[in-house]
Amino acid sequence: MELSFPADAIVVVAGVPGAGKTTLIRRAVDRTSGARIVDTDDVREAGGRRLLYAGHYARIAAAVAGRRPAVIHSRGTHPAARRAIATLAALRGRPAHLVMIDADRDEAEAGQRARGRTVEPAEMDRQLARWRRLMARRPEDEGWASVAVLDRRQAANIERMAFLPAVQAQPAAATI
Repeated sequence: MELSFPADAIVVVAGVPGAGKTTLIRRAVDRTSGARIVDTDDVREAGGRRLLYAGHYARIAAAVAGRRPAVIHSRGTHPAARRAIATLAALRGRPAHLVMIDADRDEAEAGQRARGRTVEPAEMDRQLARWRRLMARRPEDEGWASVAVLDRRQAANIERMAFLPAVQAQPAAATI
């Protein structure tokens, strides 16, 4: 399956730790396509840990301010951060799309173990509680051009995220 977006799109891939955000991005986004990818795992793998999240938000702002399509890894559980991305994109005249990967605790913790990185139980409790609140009310009213909710199985079937001229792209929600 393919998700297609306009060539100037900002795509936020959100979910709790272990939901499969990085896995989806690495599998579906061609890093040679010109799309900018903003993922905290890229910084971790390069050995950077200092100011990880402050730097992540700075890279998000730079990606939104740029001209290339951008795919952003985000837990999505902090409403202010989520809304800020949608608002910045709107101010730049760019469509912002939200792809939510909904995983229950067992699936998410299995995903964490598979990657060799786990979140403390108390932090996982907080993230899951925020995620449940988000799923209960849905963020469609935050200015997103589209919101797609996938479970882990559906996310695993996404083979490609394509960035197409506006007349060819269909909102992500319509392709699922």
